[in-house]
Amino acid sequence: MSLVFTRDTLRAAYNFLCETPPFDRWNLPDGEEVEFVVIKSKTDAGWHKIENGKDYIACSSETIGRTHSLIELMAHEMVHLHQRRIGTETPGTVHNRAFKLLAAQVCRNHGYDPKLF
Repeated sequence: MSLVFTRDTLRAAYNFLCETPPFDRWNLPDGEEVEFVVIKSKTDAGWHKIENGKDYIACSSETIGRTHSLIELMAHEMVHLHQRRIGTETPGTVHNRAFKLLAAQVCRNHGYDPKLF
C-alpha cells in the first residue's frame, strides 16, 4: 500500500523538520504561512516556488509513496525555500554550489545520501 498524504500531512512534515537541525537555525516561515499542494505528477516529485510573496511547496502523490521519501523530499524543498529567502540562487541553475552546501548540512544531520538528495 502506498502512503496517502494531504496538505495537512505535508504541513506536519514541514513543521517536524523545522524543529530539527539545521532547519531550526534557518528562520524558516511557520508552516501556517506556507501553502502546501498535493500534485499528481509522474515526473516531478515536488517543487518550491514563491508566488506573490507566498511560499508554495508541492509533493507528488504519484512519485512519493513512503513516509521516508516524503520527509526527505520535504527537506529538499525546504533547502530551496531557504536558499531563495537568503538570495543564493543562480539563475538557470537548480542545484548550485550554495544549494549543495546547504543540502550537505541537511544530509549530515538526517542521514540522507547527498548523491540522492
